[in-house]
Amino acid sequence: MNKLIEKINALSAGYKVYGVGGFVRDLLINRKHSDIDLAVDKNAAKFAAALAKKFDAKLVTLDEANKIYRIMLKNESVSNIDVSLLDGKSIEEDLSRRDFTVNAFAFELKYFGNYKKYLLNAGKAAFKDLKSKTVSMVSKDVFVKDPLRMLRAFRFSAELGFKISENTLKQIKKNAAFIKKSAGERIKNEFFRTLDSKSAAGLISVMDKCGLLGEIFSEIKAMKKAPKKHYYHPGGLFQHSFETMASVENILNNMNKYFPGALKYLREYFSDKSVYSENVNKANLLKFAALFHDSAKPETAGKEGGKMRFFGHEDEGAKKIENIMKSLKMSKKDISNAVFLVKNHMRPSTLTRNNVVTKKASLKFFRDIGENTPDLLILSMADWHSYKKLKKFSPKELKSQEKSANEMMDYYFELKNAKPLPKIIDGNVIMKKFKLKPGPWIGELMKITLEAQQEGKIKDRKAALKLIDSKLTQIKKKYKIA
Repeated sequence: MNKLIEKINALSAGYKVYGVGGFVRDLLINRKHSDIDLAVDKNAAKFAAALAKKFDAKLVTLDEANKIYRIMLKNESVSNIDVSLLDGKSIEEDLSRRDFTVNAFAFELKYFGNYKKYLLNAGKAAFKDLKSKTVSMVSKDVFVKDPLRMLRAFRFSAELGFKISENTLKQIKKNAAFIKKSAGERIKNEFFRTLDSKSAAGLISVMDKCGLLGEIFSEIKAMKKAPKKHYYHPGGLFQHSFETMASVENILNNMNKYFPGALKYLREYFSDKSVYSENVNKANLLKFAALFHDSAKPETAGKEGGKMRFFGHEDEGAKKIENIMKSLKMSKKDISNAVFLVKNHMRPSTLTRNNVVTKKASLKFFRDIGENTPDLLILSMADWHSYKKLKKFSPKELKSQEKSANEMMDYYFELKNAKPLPKIIDGNVIMKKFKLKPGPWIGELMKITLEAQQEGKIKDRKAALKLIDSKLTQIKKKYKIA
């Protein structure tokens, strides 16, 4: 860090350069920081460009109107250097216009080695709130100036473990509707960073009570308007959806309890942060999918045999979450995976309803669901867990579902990490033996033999050919082969 700061200071001639915001806050609380936040008194774009050149790094404009730029570093102790123009004529004025008191600290960067001696702040409240671990607005108009700061309050609470002051929550409730003015991608980054917390459910609940959640997602308001009499939860559809998301979080936080056999593999699976777009990962995307998994139930409600049914709510829900994520400017991969989870969230429950899941049924499920198998099994378990607080809850039925999901998870990773089975037959042999032309039917016959081999039903080519012969009439009929 010292060498990095020295390089920045070496380019600072003619500028007043300040360390500001989260960078200073993290120094004060001895928290590891990934970014360095700087404010300069003039020519922020020029200074940022000079830094980018010095570090041979990519320069990105974060906010042209407010003159905020990012230098994306490589092989350094931090990931980014963010440079902004002072908001006002002085650093004191800048600090008075910042979002929260715990971020309203600064010092001239040239004094980095002894920064505490030269520390500036927005007032006594800054130190008081830092000590009490409280997120408090600097002034009442902070959310009008930048509505995204309302979401940032929750994100800071999530990442720092700080509470949000009552006055700040009241102001968020008052200004909640302004969040619509924020860009979709900015909302996405703050919301998913909040979801990434191990205690996100509590924060989402507070966000909902402030009215902010419903202003971000109109679908939340629609879920709340759905007639409560059609749902088991006294709070209706939204309560069920929220409890499912909270249950996903609980399961992820306690995988040693729910999936002890697959714990090692699940930890590796959910620790991979490279799969999706910035600030999105498998854990927070799964929570997001859980929150909206039943969002289309109101419009698919219909009675059958005197009972309320929601036929096709999975498909309609998949369309809804796709539209939500598009409005947040999320990546195609983010969207496709969330859509897949919502579209298939009933599959595991349907499979485990009879309490005994055969290897054959499991193999078909793994083949259809693929890499999303762990996510979908957890989502299904969380769906069941959402009913645990209800009077009509059946512990026996839940235990049965948990057992089936656990066995399937173990079997999935057993197959995934097993040594490849010896190849006992290939497509050329099948085509020659049964006088077939190339086509998708060959792939299907190969899958049939592989699944039988995985189940231990066949072990050699002779047995494979016999199995294929027994399935041939069925396959020919399916693909209309003469």
